[in-house]
Amino acid sequence: MTADMDNTDKVVGLVEECRRMKLTVLPPDVNAGLHHFTVNDQGEIVYGIGAIKGVGEGPIDTIVAAREQDGYFRDLFDFCARIDTKKVNKRVIERLIRAGAMDKLGPHRAAMMASVDEAIRAASQHHQAEAYGQTDMFGVLTDAPEEVEHAYAHAAPWPDKVWLEGERETLGLYLTGHPINSYRKELKNYVTWRLEDAHATKRDVISTVSGLVIAARVMTTKRGSRLGILTLDDRSGRMEVMLFSDVLDKYLDLVEKDRILVVSGQVSFDDFNGGLKMTARELMDISQAREKYARCLGISMSSKQIEAPFFERFHDALAPYRSGTVPVNIYYQRDDARARLRLGAEWRVTPTDELINTLKGLLGNDQVELEFN
Repeated sequence: MTADMDNTDKVVGLVEECRRMKLTVLPPDVNAGLHHFTVNDQGEIVYGIGAIKGVGEGPIDTIVAAREQDGYFRDLFDFCARIDTKKVNKRVIERLIRAGAMDKLGPHRAAMMASVDEAIRAASQHHQAEAYGQTDMFGVLTDAPEEVEHAYAHAAPWPDKVWLEGERETLGLYLTGHPINSYRKELKNYVTWRLEDAHATKRDVISTVSGLVIAARVMTTKRGSRLGILTLDDRSGRMEVMLFSDVLDKYLDLVEKDRILVVSGQVSFDDFNGGLKMTARELMDISQAREKYARCLGISMSSKQIEAPFFERFHDALAPYRSGTVPVNIYYQRDDARARLRLGAEWRVTPTDELINTLKGLLGNDQVELEFN
């Protein structure tokens, strides 16, 4: 891992290999990590701080020296007070937070990010006081957990998407999760295999895979035709997908970074990079795949949930997604009976993430589920 720190594709494969071998890979950590990847006393791999983009050797040496001199950093404010903020500046601190390297120093990443300016200001005041020989500590530099907790800016925790995007920007990969994880259960109904199993598939059959588009571009060949190239990532591996002109014209609106796509096509050996690639025949986004494969959208509700305002909110949630193809089943439960109701054909929906998340917010995460044959 240390040898390939600058090669994100190789690190992605090695991290996944560690998972298959039941080896734990911990996020970078200012209280435990070094410039390179290391192994702790529990046999866990600690991500190298030097693998964080934009955090150079100088700042890392400063952090490690402060840690070795006075022990572990207690919190964000203690961290800023004990390092030279000219060497470890605000930009570097923010990258450390987004990469997860400071997760043990505060309540959550959003609160720490919102508190960076205050922590640097408090540290500056502390250093000025020390220079004048004053014993009072200005700012928030204390051993009392409740005082430190109170000092953090009030900020809601980041949604998973923001949390994970920060890891991808700073580490080049998703380490503590992956956007595709929330779709993994339903994707089993769409795909033939995960990307890690590409080498085992037959080359003369059509297969279906899914992944997050981490790179997308359209180029013009020497012959004047257009070619689309996507890189899919499903956390188990990555694969390039080629869209020749006829397929590209049909699915151009889906050739976009950060989409989760379901792709059918033929796998072949890539002479250029020595790996495998897929020549696409059909592309679907997650909503289109649901419309093709889902039998219905199942919604469970109890008699205790359907008080007067409920039906208006339920109507407003469904209405924008009418005229789709997926039927809606309602499973109604009360103390003495249970019934299944199917809404009329005019209430068939397009089951987008927005619709499903709105319904889960209204009823509960476990009460909204796509059903398959």
